[in-house]
Amino acid sequence: MALSVPEQGTDGTPFTCEVAVTAAGRTVPAGTLSLDLPGGWTAAPAAREVPPLHDGGSRSFSFEVTPRAGEGPEHRIGAVLAGEDWRGSAIALVTVEPGPPCPVPEDGLTLVAWDPRSGDAVADSAGQGRDATVQGNPAYEAAGPTGSALRLDGQTYLRTAPTTLGFLRVATFAAEVRVDSASGHRRLFDWQPSGDDGSDGVLIDLTPANAVRFIGSGTNVTTSAVVPTGRFVDLVVTMSDGGRVTVYLDGQQAATAQVPSTGINGCATRELRFGADQNGGQRFVGAVDRMAVFAGLLSPEEIGDWQNRAFG
Repeated sequence: MALSVPEQGTDGTPFTCEVAVTAAGRTVPAGTLSLDLPGGWTAAPAAREVPPLHDGGSRSFSFEVTPRAGEGPEHRIGAVLAGEDWRGSAIALVTVEPGPPCPVPEDGLTLVAWDPRSGDAVADSAGQGRDATVQGNPAYEAAGPTGSALRLDGQTYLRTAPTTLGFLRVATFAAEVRVDSASGHRRLFDWQPSGDDGSDGVLIDLTPANAVRFIGSGTNVTTSAVVPTGRFVDLVVTMSDGGRVTVYLDGQQAATAQVPSTGINGCATRELRFGADQNGGQRFVGAVDRMAVFAGLLSPEEIGDWQNRAFG
């Protein structure tokens, strides 16, 4: 008897298990074929009846197996063919990596899109319900790309109601920003508890030298991309499913960095902010026009057109 299974499985995704029963040198009596599975796994059908096989005969039987991740990645599957007073078996190993701790958003989905124009309320143009409120006294200026940039004077920032982003295997963060001063770390996108190592949530900010920093997927990396001051810059940061972080300034690749390929854990519920951390500190000073977050990896060709993708 031989058991055939894929080497790699995915938590909760069914795969086909083939069992070949061969009579070699003798007749195999009729019996019942079933699978011995790890806890939480299921098979359909639960069993198959195998007719007698004469010497030299062979038949294959298939099962649809739904695996579940466990404490370790490697799992043993057994096939058991049994009659009244006899039993035969075969085993195989399948690796199943743990699935994401919460749902993964649709690939390419715009998670949030903000275009501040007036007042203290900023609607989410992505239609995801992540409307933002301007904390502080809102003031606007006509110098931005759309003619209505929100002034961030060190007292103002954007914040949503508590929200969940979902588990992000890939992501793109984009904003039209102007940096007016370089002093300490200053938050851009923030959806992470202060002081976290990147295991919970994600943030993108600027260092005292105006270098773009990314904290997510369990790692803190400062890139070599430096945002110039005194003018609006089209800033885009992407993270691939392999953990490659790429920073674009005005449509041109400016730097890359590497984080683990574990993805961004966006499963908690907290405010999404722009211009301040979760405690209201590390505030950005300058101005911001349009902003967006995508649950997808924009290609280099799409980077220069992210505004149309987010706002139509």
